[in-house]
Amino acid sequence: MNLERKNLSFIHKKAFIHETVFIDDFTAIGKGVKIESDVYISMGVKIYGNALIHSDTYIGENCIIGHPQRVDLLALIKDKKEITDFESPLITIGKECAIRASSIIYSEVIIGDKCQTGHNVMIREKTTVGNSTLIGTNTIIDGNVVIGNNVSIQTGVYIPLYSKIGNNVFMGPYSKLTNDKYMMRKEFDLNGPKIEDYVSLGANSVIMPGITLKRGTIVGAGSVVTKNTEENDIVVGNPAKLLKK
Repeated sequence: MNLERKNLSFIHKKAFIHETVFIDDFTAIGKGVKIESDVYISMGVKIYGNALIHSDTYIGENCIIGHPQRVDLLALIKDKKEITDFESPLITIGKECAIRASSIIYSEVIIGDKCQTGHNVMIREKTTVGNSTLIGTNTIIDGNVVIGNNVSIQTGVYIPLYSKIGNNVFMGPYSKLTNDKYMMRKEFDLNGPKIEDYVSLGANSVIMPGITLKRGTIVGAGSVVTKNTEENDIVVGNPAKLLKK
């Protein structure tokens, strides 16, 4: 057993934790973890794999940082290893971030500085999030996604595999991107939308697979976008049609 008890938490002896870090009770921290100065780790947090948490960051109650990918879970079962011995590609959470309660961040995720999540956010593997980005409560980012800087993702947004989101984008509550044109009934390469800089999506809008929304596009609330847009288009309706430039 490579764990030692500290404040009712279990911290691997090989983990590096700065002396100014606060760790609440019932926390588990794996051997590849590195936590920089003045980080706050709340009750019940689990941090696995090769996670790097930069300074002045808050991790809320019952969060999981570095959740293993499926292939790694199968390996853990086969090898009968403790999950705190799990080694993974680097997970990075930047400086001055706030990851709120019950959020799950998988291995191989990079989150920039000054980002924040709401509660119950899930970010799957191989996702990159830029600086100063907000990810709202109950949002799901399903992996292999690129998100730029200063993006505002509101409550309940869904972002599927292979989506790309630029800088200064606004995604209204419960807006949805999709990547599967035939709902698994035909062979189809998953193809997420590309959302360029300064695009705004209204609440409950839906963007179909492979669609590109050009810079400055505005999508009205409840619209379903089935065609690419041009710069600064305003589109509304189901299917969405051009309102004006």
